[in-house]
Amino acid sequence: MPLSNAASTPIAFEKSTVRHGRHFQGVNSIGAEFATLGQVRLAAVEDMAHKAVRMEVAEFQDTFFPLPEGITADKHPQWPADIFDGLAAGDKLTEQDIQTRFAYAVNNSNLMPGLKISTSSEKPDIIDMGNFKQKPDAAIFKADSVPTDGRPHWADQLVTVEFKRYYPSQDPFDDDDGKDAKLESDAEKRKEVRGQLIDYAELVFRIQHRTALFMILVINRHVRVLRWDRSGTVVTRAFDYVDTPQLLCEILWRISLLSGEQLGMDTSATRLYPNDRDYKLMDVLASDWPSDLASEDRVLKPDECIKNDPVFKHVREKFREAVCSAWPRYRVEVPDGDGVRIFLIGSPSFYAHGMACRGTKGYVAWDTKARRFAWLKDAWRLDYERMEPEGVILSKLNAKGVVNVPTLVCHGDIRNQKTRTPDIWEAQQPVRPSTPSSTAASVSPSPTLVDPSPSTASSTSLKRTLGEIDVNDKHDSEGSEAYTLRRHAHYRIVVQEVAKPLSEFLSGQHLVSVIMDCVEAHRDAVTKANVVHRDVSGGNILILPKVVYDENDGSPSVTWKGLLADWELSKPIHDPEPLLRPRQPPRTGTWQFLSVGMLTENPKTVEIPDELKSYLHVLLYFAVRYLNSDCKDPAEFIESYFDSYTLQGGIYKCGARKREVIKTTGKLTVGDGEPLTFGSPMDYIFSALLPLFKAHYKVLDHSKRKDAASKSPFGNIRPMPPPSSRPSSAAPGARRRAGDIAALKALTAGKIILAAPVDDTPTPEEQQCAEALQSHDFVLGILANAYDMDTEELKWGDDKVEDRVPEDYKPQVPLANVRGASARTMKRRKTTGVGAAYGGYSLPIRLTRSQVPKAR
Repeated sequence: MPLSNAASTPIAFEKSTVRHGRHFQGVNSIGAEFATLGQVRLAAVEDMAHKAVRMEVAEFQDTFFPLPEGITADKHPQWPADIFDGLAAGDKLTEQDIQTRFAYAVNNSNLMPGLKISTSSEKPDIIDMGNFKQKPDAAIFKADSVPTDGRPHWADQLVTVEFKRYYPSQDPFDDDDGKDAKLESDAEKRKEVRGQLIDYAELVFRIQHRTALFMILVINRHVRVLRWDRSGTVVTRAFDYVDTPQLLCEILWRISLLSGEQLGMDTSATRLYPNDRDYKLMDVLASDWPSDLASEDRVLKPDECIKNDPVFKHVREKFREAVCSAWPRYRVEVPDGDGVRIFLIGSPSFYAHGMACRGTKGYVAWDTKARRFAWLKDAWRLDYERMEPEGVILSKLNAKGVVNVPTLVCHGDIRNQKTRTPDIWEAQQPVRPSTPSSTAASVSPSPTLVDPSPSTASSTSLKRTLGEIDVNDKHDSEGSEAYTLRRHAHYRIVVQEVAKPLSEFLSGQHLVSVIMDCVEAHRDAVTKANVVHRDVSGGNILILPKVVYDENDGSPSVTWKGLLADWELSKPIHDPEPLLRPRQPPRTGTWQFLSVGMLTENPKTVEIPDELKSYLHVLLYFAVRYLNSDCKDPAEFIESYFDSYTLQGGIYKCGARKREVIKTTGKLTVGDGEPLTFGSPMDYIFSALLPLFKAHYKVLDHSKRKDAASKSPFGNIRPMPPPSSRPSSAAPGARRRAGDIAALKALTAGKIILAAPVDDTPTPEEQQCAEALQSHDFVLGILANAYDMDTEELKWGDDKVEDRVPEDYKPQVPLANVRGASARTMKRRKTTGVGAAYGGYSLPIRLTRSQVPKAR
C-alpha cells in the first residue's frame, strides 16, 4: 500500500484574493470583493451558525439511507472485521496516509458496489472557482466515471469525502451532551475545518443541480456523516470506525444502493454529454451568427437586418461563455401552466454566495419551445404561506402594463423539492414551534438588522438568537425566525430579457437615464399594481439594449434602457386582509442602498420615500466608482458611506457617514470636508435631492417628537425632582464637603441663566420638500432636468472611466479576521482610519452580500 509523508490539506490560501466578486459574485461590499479564501470560509461559518442538527447514526442511516424494497439489513455482504486495521495507528499517520489507506480499504473490499473513492488533494479542478484552486481530499464517484487525473471533478462527485489527522482538535463538531454544550465548536482550528466543509458543500451545489449533498468526514480513527441542504446541516455523532467497522461498512453499502434522487440529485435537471443532441445544439447556438444585432447604442444603418425578435450579440456572447467553460451542461425543466418547458443551460452568469440560503443562480438559457434565448433564475425560495413567488408578482405587473420590468415566460416550484433539515430540527424540540403556515407571515428572504449578541444555543436546544440570521435571507423583526430553521422550496423563473449590469452604463448622462427608467417602473408598479419593490439596489437596476423606433420618421435605433428586475421581495402597499403579523418583515433590501430610515428604525415599513432614497444611493455609488470626480479615494468613500454601520443597543444601525449626509448636512464631502463634485449635471442632482431628503427626515423627526410629547402626562415639560430633605449623600468616590457645595451653588444666586430653546419646527419650505417625496414625480422631474441640462457651468461630457477602485486596494477592515479576532469579535471591532473618523464599524460579515443577481 503506497504511503506518503505529505502534510495536511491546507485550510486556507491567505495570499489568494479575488476581485469583482468572482467568488462573491455581485457584491457591493468592498471587504467582500477583496476577500481571501480564509475570510470567505470564516464568513461561511458565521452564516451557518446554529444551523447544524445532530442525529444519532442509526436514525440518520434509516432516515436518509433506506434499503430498497426487497432488501433487508441482514442480507448485507459479509465484511472483514479487520478491514480498517491499517488505520489503527491514528494520528501517527499523516493525513495523506489516512486518505490513501482509507480509499484502498473501501475500494479493494468493494464496500460500495458500482461506486469508488478517488482522492484529489494534489490538484485543483479545471473549473475556475474564483481563482482559489480548492483541492478537496476525495469523493465518491460512479465506477465508470472515476477520475484518473487526480482532480476533484466537482461536477461528477456523488458524495464528498474529507480527511483530517487530529481528533478531536480538527473535528468541527462536538458530541458533548452537557447542559451548556454546543454542537458547533468555537475553537478556532475547528471553526476553520467547519468553514472548509461548508465551502466544499457550497461548491458542489453551485456546479451541480442538487437538493442535498452527503459528505463523509474522516478524522483519524473517527468518522461523521453529514447531509447538507439549503436550510442547514444534519450531522451524525462521531464513531470509531476501526473498532466498529461494520457500522461504516453498512453505511457505505447503503449509499451504493441509493438512487440519484436519494443521493440529493435534482431530477428535473438532466446532465448533457458530448454525444447528446442538445449538447451539440448548444455548440451551434454558441457559434457566431451573422444575423445577430450589435448591442451598441446607436442609430441603425439601412443595411442592418432587423428581425421581429433580434438576438443581440451580448446575449449570444454570454451563452458562449457558459458553454465554452468546463462547467457541465444541463437540460432543465421549468413549470409552464399544466406542463413543463425545457431549457438548455451551461455555467451560471451569476451565483450568490452562501450555503444555508436561497442559493440563487442565473443563466442565459435556450428556450427549446420558443427557440430563443431567455434569462433563467434558479433559487430556493422561502416556503411559507402568503409569500407570493416572484413569477406571480411579475405576472401582475405585466398584466397592468408596468413599463421597464421583465416579461414573464414561465415559473414554478420544482417537483415539490423542499429542504428537510427543518423537519429534523423541529422533531428534536421539546415543544414544537409554530407550523410554517402560522409563522409564514413573519419570515422574509432579505437582509435586515439583527441583534449581534452571542447565542446561548446548545446541542439539545438549537434555538437561535436574531443575531444568527443570514443576510441572504430576511427574517422577522419580531423574532419568529429564532424558533425554527427556515424552510426553502426549489423554484425557477424565466423572463424574456437578458440584460447587462448597471456598471456597463456609457456615461453619467446615460446612468441618469437608466435610473429614470427604473423610477418610472417603480411609479407604474405603485400606481397601477399597488406594489412596492422593496429592494432597489445596484444589482436590480439593469441595462437592456432594445430596438426602438423614432416617433417622427420611424427610423430604428438601439437604445440602452433601464430595467427594474428581481421583484421577489415586493409586496402590496396595502394588504387587502391585514394579518396579525406582516406577510414579510418590514425591513428588507440590500444594506448599501437602504435608506437611513430603514437602517435606523426597527421595524419600519418600506415607503415610497425610502425607495427614492435608495435610487439616490445607487446613483451615488456608481457615480463615485465609475465617473470622473474630485474624490481622490473612491474605495474609502464607498467603504465609509455604504459599508459601515453603528451598534445601538446591540442592533446594527445606519453608518455614521450616510446618516450625517442624509439627515444632518445634506451635502456630500470628501477629504477634510471639501465638496464632492463631478463637474457635470450630476452635481445638480445631488444638490437638489439631498435637501429634499434632509427636510423629509426633519419633518418625520419633528412629528415623532410631537407624538411622544402628546402621550406624556407632562407634555413637553420634564418635571424637576422634588428637593431632598435628607442629608446629602454620594456614592463612594464622589463625596464632597457640604460647605464647599453650598459655596459653589451660591455663585449662581440672582443670575439665573436660561438656554435659548431650539426650534426644530420645519419651515413651510421643508414641509413642501417632504411632501414632494410622497410620489415619484418631483424626483423624476429633477432627473429629467439634469438629463437635459446643457449650461456653461454644467454640461454632460465623456465622463465614464475605468473602475476607480484599484486592483490592489486593501479594505480598511476585511471581510473577516482569519486567526485573529473571532467572527463575533470582528463584527464589533471599530475600524481605523475611515471607520474611526465616522464613528462606525465595517459592514458585518452577514451584511456584506447582496442576495440578488448583479449581472445578467
